Amino acid sequence: MMGQWMVRIGESMLKSRPVRKQFTRVLIQTLIAQCRLRGAKIEIRADGGIVYVRGDQEDEIVDALKHTFGVNAVDPFTEIGLDPEAVAELALERNPNPSGTFAVKCRRYGERGEWTSQSFASTVGAKVLEKVDLKVNLRNPDWALRVALFPDKVHLLGTRFMGPGGLPSGVQGLVLANLESEEDMLSAWLMMHRGCRIKPITGSAKSLEKWDPALASERYSTQLVTGPGGVSNPEPWGIVAYELAEAPTSIGEGEDVRTPLVYLEPLVGWSESEIEDLRTKVFS
Repeated sequence: MMGQWMVRIGESMLKSRPVRKQFTRVLIQTLIAQCRLRGAKIEIRADGGIVYVRGDQEDEIVDALKHTFGVNAVDPFTEIGLDPEAVAELALERNPNPSGTFAVKCRRYGERGEWTSQSFASTVGAKVLEKVDLKVNLRNPDWALRVALFPDKVHLLGTRFMGPGGLPSGVQGLVLANLESEEDMLSAWLMMHRGCRIKPITGSAKSLEKWDPALASERYSTQLVTGPGGVSNPEPWGIVAYELAEAPTSIGEGEDVRTPLVYLEPLVGWSESEIEDLRTKVFS
């Protein structure tokens, strides 16, 4: 049975409709590339601010989702019909011995059908109580049964996991990166998180390859969009490092640089504990 995931794109939803459409298209292309590099194929589509992903190689796909910028929250799901009793039965198959308190958390998507989110949630809850002895606690339940309600179907949601968030890779153009230390790589990662694609000028980007297929594959470095307008060979607009005192500040003699490169030192002001937390996130 194929795994299925509802992918929430987070920050991109705050953009205007044309920009959001472009960012979603870039995210889909990046997710396909991320999965292919891990040996997985996916079916993917976007609808109403949600990206739906299906595929067989679940471990590889989950790893891709966890390492793709622009992915916010991810909900695995099982699709079933509009039948509250079937939802209750499947939920109890997954959690056969619930105890304490429970709640049905239901959110409606798409046009309104025969059920409202409240009426469907209360009916599912009643079916659960017919089978097990639990108390209802809507605010802080021991067991939250989460449901996505559509006009003609239901998604019973599994355990949510988080992606890195941020903006899709490449939508904010190209930045040169000095990668001689771990702190340099963390600085570069923060710019990647903001939608920049990096081009190493010193050091190695190997530790960052899992976060951007353009770093891991020469093929994707030319195929994937970098910057607005589908640019395939963009000019860098900045240079990033932990400290830039000794870093080069231009592309080189004879190059046509329209503006001076921006100095980017995103770790300025971070405490040691904050940097350590970021190190764990990036390199684990």
